[in-house]
Amino acid sequence: MNKTSIKNTLNLLNLYKESGVDELISSRPKNRTVRKKDYVSKKMQKSDEMNSAKVSEEINLEGINTLEELKHKMSTFQGCQLYKSATNMVFSDGNPKSKIMLIGEAPGHDEDLQAKPFVGRSGKLLDKMLEAIDLNREKVYIANIIPWRPPANRRPTEDEINSCLPFILKHIEIIKPSALMLLGSTATFAILRNKEGISKIRGKWVDLKINQMTIPTMPTFHPAFLLRQPGQKKHVWTDLQSLRDKIKQK
Repeated sequence: MNKTSIKNTLNLLNLYKESGVDELISSRPKNRTVRKKDYVSKKMQKSDEMNSAKVSEEINLEGINTLEELKHKMSTFQGCQLYKSATNMVFSDGNPKSKIMLIGEAPGHDEDLQAKPFVGRSGKLLDKMLEAIDLNREKVYIANIIPWRPPANRRPTEDEINSCLPFILKHIEIIKPSALMLLGSTATFAILRNKEGISKIRGKWVDLKINQMTIPTMPTFHPAFLLRQPGQKKHVWTDLQSLRDKIKQK
């Protein structure tokens, strides 16, 4: 072996060392791309099968005109796997004839057990928020984007949100609120598909159009966020006053 070959070999060994290689498992290189085409083909086939399954689970809500019909339809829906781990389906709470509809993210531990939205610590804070503008649960209507509790109270995935979205849109359509308040970033993204964060969009009224209806809609912080960041309550107080004024205009 001449000096040039030795130098090239040493350079190659140094390259391996810098790359983290510390063991030789074969005396010959192996082409690991031979089956790549077949692998990609199978992966695409699997993706097509999953998409076909999603299409077959599309929700048909034609003929659903009442809350009772909607609740029954949701209770038999198996397109969102969260129902398997949940104790109860959390449908709604409050007055269905109210002008105000509040939409949260998903049930937590207490909500899952009691089958009612906002009954834990977040719920108690929400009650105080409503009382501040002379409202209570008998004067508003409350629902969630997701009716089943995600395991360990994790945030719902985008697939889970999308699978349940037709239900909450139908829910809004049936209630026909004069004003809609979205509690938290998950509810806001699900309904408005906003690109900016909740901090930038909260407190702003936007028009939500659902089947020839135009509903004034405002995002605000979720009560659970306020429990972690009590300094943000002042912003929600402003939002609540705006909600109260909006209803007075109706």
